[in-house]
Amino acid sequence: MSSDVDKFLELDKKHKELETKKIRLEEQHNSKREALKELVKEIQAEGYNPNKLKETIQEKEAQLSKEVKAFEEALNKTSEELSKIEA
Repeated sequence: MSSDVDKFLELDKKHKELETKKIRLEEQHNSKREALKELVKEIQAEGYNPNKLKETIQEKEAQLSKEVKAFEEALNKTSEELSKIEA
């Protein structure tokens, strides 16, 4: 009989520990969900679609690369023209 009581107390203790862990995990989950909602709002406020961020980033990177290349070409051309004037 004592063995059953001990086993019950042990199981009850484990149950309470698991309940505490469950509550803690639910709180973490809710916290992360709220943070995600805020992030989505922030992204939308900037005029972007959160579901298409990867595509948007790729487009922006391509656009930036194109602009940097154009700037570099213009800079090289200007440098060449300046060299001709100085010569």
